[in-house]
Amino acid sequence: MITADPVTDDHGNLTGAVHIVRDITWRKQVEEELHQSREQLRRLADYLQTAREKERARIARELHDEFAQALTALKMDLAWLAKKLPDEPPALREKARSMAELIDRTVEATRRVIAELRPGLLDSLGLAAAIEWQAEEFAQRTGIEVELHGTDQDIALHPDLATALFRIFQEALTNVARHAQATRVVVRLEASLDEVVLMVRDNGKGITESQVADPESLGLMGMRERAAAWGGTITFEGVPGQGTTVTVRVPRAGGRWLVPSL
Repeated sequence: MITADPVTDDHGNLTGAVHIVRDITWRKQVEEELHQSREQLRRLADYLQTAREKERARIARELHDEFAQALTALKMDLAWLAKKLPDEPPALREKARSMAELIDRTVEATRRVIAELRPGLLDSLGLAAAIEWQAEEFAQRTGIEVELHGTDQDIALHPDLATALFRIFQEALTNVARHAQATRVVVRLEASLDEVVLMVRDNGKGITESQVADPESLGLMGMRERAAAWGGTITFEGVPGQGTTVTVRVPRAGGRWLVPSL
């Protein structure tokens, strides 16, 4: 890179120029290496997220196929055995009843764990249905009202993108429950020819700029990485005393987020 600095006399008249040669090759090389390093880290994060989702799905299937089915069979055997018990002493029938209740609670807990690992609705009915299920479960667990918009439409997305958006939604609700002190959440899901948009807004205390920029906020970082893996963006906007709005936008990008061809 060559630059020219003017040379003037005592009266300000131009008398010449000094040509300076600056070698910027090293700086460009460092910038390129930094860019490549960031891209590699992003690809690694994307790979790890995908691998974790596959592992979650595998564990959920095994719990369903092995553990849940074994519990169901055990309950049926216990019901058969209870019918064979004599009326006296009554403690035997009471014990059988309490055992049946314990099995029921264990089956319910297993189903809850399976759903948290990998909601069946996400694979069978898609993102909108999974969001409705998660919103209902969240409202029942926390007492926070959830208002849904756009989940009645049929949005056909690539399964991996649907998973990414669902995990972002889960993290957003987790943050509401832990930090927002909110009483109401509004969720909006929209899709057009250009992009798919997921918005989660609460009426809590509002996230601060320092919280958004905090490098220790691993949850927010994970949300950003999930969106970035699909060429999308995510914003966190907080208004003190009025709430926080999380908005995810994923561009169509030539149809990459559509359902893959069979």
